[in-house]
Amino acid sequence: MKKLLLSIAFLACIYAHAQNYWQQQVNYTIDVSLNDVEHSLTGFIKIQYINHSPDTLHFIWFHIWPNAYKNDKTAFSDQLLENNRTDFYFSDKEQRGYINRLDFRIDGSIARTEDHPEFIDIIKVILQRPLAPGDSIRISTPFYEKLPFNFSRGGHVRQTYQVTQWYPKPAVYDQKGWHAMPYLDQGEFYSEFGNYDVRITVPEDYVVAATGELQDEEEEKWMINKFRNPISKDPKPITKKTPTKNRKPAARKKSLQTEVSMPTHDTITKTLQYRQNKIHDFAWFADKTFIVNYDTAQLSPGKIVKVYSYHTPEGATIWKKSISYIKDALRFHSSVIGEYPFNVMSVVEAKTGSPGGMEYPTITSISPLKDKIELDLTISHEIGHNWFYAAIGSNERRYPWMDEGLNTYYDKRYEEWKYGTHNPGFRNGWFKNKLPSDWNKLFLDILEKEKMDQPISTSSQDFNEINYNLIPYDKAGLWLHQLQDSMSTALFDSCMHVYFREWQFRHPYPEDFMSVMELNSGKKLTRQFALLNQNGSLDFQSKPKKIKPTFFFSLKNTDKFSYINIGPGIGYNMYDKFMIGTVMHNYNLPPNNFEFFLAPLYATESRQLKGIGNMSYSWHPETHFQKISIGINGSTFSTNAATDSNFNKVFEKFQKIVPYIRLTFKNKSARSSLERWIDFKTFLITEKKFDKYVFISADSNLHPTSAKYSNRYLNQLSFNISDYRILYPYNLQLQIQQTDIFYRINLTGNYFFNYDNNGGMNVRFFAAKFGYWNHKTSPDISRYQPKLLGVTGEEDYTYSNYFLGRTASNAIEEASVNNSGLAAQQIMIRDGGFKLRIDQYDFLQGKSDNWVTALNFNTTLPNHLFPVKIPVKIFFDVGTYAEAWKTNALTSRFLYVGGVQLSLFKNIINIYFPLIYSSDFRDQLKTIPEQNTFWKRITFSIDVQNFDTKKLFRNIAFHQ
Repeated sequence: MKKLLLSIAFLACIYAHAQNYWQQQVNYTIDVSLNDVEHSLTGFIKIQYINHSPDTLHFIWFHIWPNAYKNDKTAFSDQLLENNRTDFYFSDKEQRGYINRLDFRIDGSIARTEDHPEFIDIIKVILQRPLAPGDSIRISTPFYEKLPFNFSRGGHVRQTYQVTQWYPKPAVYDQKGWHAMPYLDQGEFYSEFGNYDVRITVPEDYVVAATGELQDEEEEKWMINKFRNPISKDPKPITKKTPTKNRKPAARKKSLQTEVSMPTHDTITKTLQYRQNKIHDFAWFADKTFIVNYDTAQLSPGKIVKVYSYHTPEGATIWKKSISYIKDALRFHSSVIGEYPFNVMSVVEAKTGSPGGMEYPTITSISPLKDKIELDLTISHEIGHNWFYAAIGSNERRYPWMDEGLNTYYDKRYEEWKYGTHNPGFRNGWFKNKLPSDWNKLFLDILEKEKMDQPISTSSQDFNEINYNLIPYDKAGLWLHQLQDSMSTALFDSCMHVYFREWQFRHPYPEDFMSVMELNSGKKLTRQFALLNQNGSLDFQSKPKKIKPTFFFSLKNTDKFSYINIGPGIGYNMYDKFMIGTVMHNYNLPPNNFEFFLAPLYATESRQLKGIGNMSYSWHPETHFQKISIGINGSTFSTNAATDSNFNKVFEKFQKIVPYIRLTFKNKSARSSLERWIDFKTFLITEKKFDKYVFISADSNLHPTSAKYSNRYLNQLSFNISDYRILYPYNLQLQIQQTDIFYRINLTGNYFFNYDNNGGMNVRFFAAKFGYWNHKTSPDISRYQPKLLGVTGEEDYTYSNYFLGRTASNAIEEASVNNSGLAAQQIMIRDGGFKLRIDQYDFLQGKSDNWVTALNFNTTLPNHLFPVKIPVKIFFDVGTYAEAWKTNALTSRFLYVGGVQLSLFKNIINIYFPLIYSSDFRDQLKTIPEQNTFWKRITFSIDVQNFDTKKLFRNIAFHQ
């Protein structure tokens, strides 16, 4: 009885909803011709627009999306930059595209148009007379489209064509109003259903794959049999005898097209007709080299689907079983969702502008892949869109999860159905056991823990790039799996069958999906659907993690275990020599609130315990701050070595302990590339220094007779703002340092000017103010003073940088232990950052106890200078300091150094070759011939801070 009542209520709701629901219908007749020399389309479109709404319309918004490629001021261009892509922004005119020669007519009369106030790829067509409910009009226009290079889904790559989002298309008008939207790379589509009749004219030798059913049986036979040997990478074509009725004379070529550098254009063309009803988009692909595989798939006694795969000769081996992959995907999705609603399914290997694939009704494009299992799973995913996109036309731009999330949920089921629960990837053995079975779930956990995630219901354009690639896909898929678990798989499938049946060829919203699931399951799902609008984990019953030791690292079961990672540790400097020990830490993904890192190392030369360590605790407030961290770190290493007067080896060393607090501010927008933080540190440093040198005649060297210990502190407050945008990124830091003797205020800024060849010029600005609280009583106060020339290891007074030989210098003659060589040429890019060392002359350092300011430039070289790209840059440093402006100054007012920079390992190691410099430096170098050689003037820096963890995370996330 209960089931009967539920069924009656369900049918009553469906009937009531049917009375209120409406959608527009848009029918298309399109004729289009491809010019494969100009890479252009010439076409004419006729549209029947039927107003099923209860409203009288006075205009219709049209999407003319090819104009998204017209210039770098479009929403598409802006979004690519926000998503760290500059290829379109710096593209040349020939690579861009547009649509023009539009002349809209309504029922034969000229129609007035208005530009969209913000987007050049949207236009308003004004109706001469109001379009009343139930009425229809006929709209027509010619159009010309210059196809862009394929930056995003569609365009061309030489003479291969991916023709998508290519014709003027009315925006959707539904119960929520008009949905006029610009073309975006991140964010898909929402279009009206209708019937399509499309005629495509191309040069005769092209194979065309398109939405819908081809109306020419002879063309179908020709393209299937065009290449006799599909596995061959140099297939021999079979000439097709095209019927006279399909032959069209080629347009007269411009003289430019006869140049040898231009591609050829067949003088004979063919016209192919495709038809398909109840769809909302049309795409086609053309390539002379396509190899075509064909078969049929029987889904039910009354349903047979034509199945095609189109691939390049290079993809023949990987695509050998593509037809069986397509048939498996069709049968699987038909069984668990509802029968495939069309009579044809085509899959095309094509340049898509990005890795992966892109779906269109009855056809999908897939970028070249190298793994058969990956191809199978990608084909299944893209075919799945024919249920959630092609048949159920939800607003993907506003609710991407309604397509991508549902499809990803079925991806997991398809993979399990076909390959079982094991990971079908290539990883084996020890390394496999250290890696997660689901990378994307791990990245989701990281985002949620760091409170950097966004709700599943976020609009496509409002997600940041990483979240868009994870949340509406994988997190929404996990949410659906939980929804399935809240009922049962059988009941869930029953609900989905009803959803597909009710909303096929219609435009549902989340509330419609929820209504179907509640009515058919008999369950109240308010709590489950509320999760779509919330941040954080979907796990209601999160359990505490168990602590588990592991060798080296593990990412395998980070939802269950907090790993204590233990592994070997090594280190090296000139004084301790090789250091061997262990590394122990709990740095995991996602990160723990409490983190520690310990690396005790035994130094083989000094025979002492050295090492580094850190402990911190972090939390993520709901407002104002993204993260707050408090912690303490420390380290101890030797800083010099010698023999005393008894010829025993002795060492200088430092020990430091640094408590700190860091506040990272929250951005208003998840798409913001800004990072703003404040931190406060106190450096508590103990140093052991050699004292009382004596000359020993036995070896004619100086030997220390004793050592003294000293303690000091330094407080440091830093304010930092960085914008990691791909175009013109910058960083600005204000730092205030204080001891009981002096204060220092440092201002450092970096600004990067991008070039159009992926290179650019970085401009660094530095200014410092130095002053005293007390008298100048400290004998080594000069090490704290700002300077122009490269900072040495001894001048790294907070011991924040890694040095091979911290005190290595040519300044100390007749030392008892050699302390020079390569290590003496290392500098630290701090203060003025000049890439030069002349330690013998203190007055040449550009050092000041008042102020210093400098500019540093380095620029990449044009790519075409060398046969291969090499990591070489040109640098130039210029600066001045207070003492240079005094009467009888020891140097010129402005000093400079310029030369060549070799940057290795992503700019972590930089080698500098000074070639030009101020006469002040040149004159003094002449007096020290042992240093005035090309090789001795070379300096280098080890810049571990240049390791970009954000970029690493992004790259790993996007390649899983």
